[in-house]
Amino acid sequence: MHLAVWIPVAIIVVIVLWYILTYNKFRRMKVMIQEAWSGIDVQLKRKANIIPNLVDSIKMQMNFESDLLKKLTELRGGLASDDHAEAIKANEQINALMPSINAVAENYPTLGTNESFLRLMGDIRDAEDKIAYARNRYNISVSRYNMDIVSIPNNIVAGMMRLEAEPMFEISETVRKDTDDMRISQL
Repeated sequence: MHLAVWIPVAIIVVIVLWYILTYNKFRRMKVMIQEAWSGIDVQLKRKANIIPNLVDSIKMQMNFESDLLKKLTELRGGLASDDHAEAIKANEQINALMPSINAVAENYPTLGTNESFLRLMGDIRDAEDKIAYARNRYNISVSRYNMDIVSIPNNIVAGMMRLEAEPMFEISETVRKDTDDMRISQL
């Protein structure tokens, strides 16, 4: 065969190999994103499982504050949602209720010293720390993926695969503002 035949064949082989490698890279990245989300999901479900015990612990120590208990119970279902946005929103809303729970503990001294209550609050803080770590891992995976699907020449394969950017797990503006405005006296 002549060189004129080998050059086009070599170019086609290189393009096909590049496409296969890029396709497989995107598939691996999607699996990494799913695995990173599962780390968040596990902790959200763990937190959802702690909440009924926390509600029961609070109920045993007080006769009212039912609005707080009702909100906690309603939000618990959102933590276990398959919809990422709903789970993130429920987690933020529960985190926003934590100062209210601490205020209730201050109003009921027996609750604030109750071993079960203190352990459950510690479990929730532990879950929240693990969610923060998992959220970081998830956001790193999503960031790499999002950068790769828009980078030339990878965007050609991404377009053929109909890949879209994945959402980051970000803190809402309301939560961010509340955190910025928090004073030490509120802790």
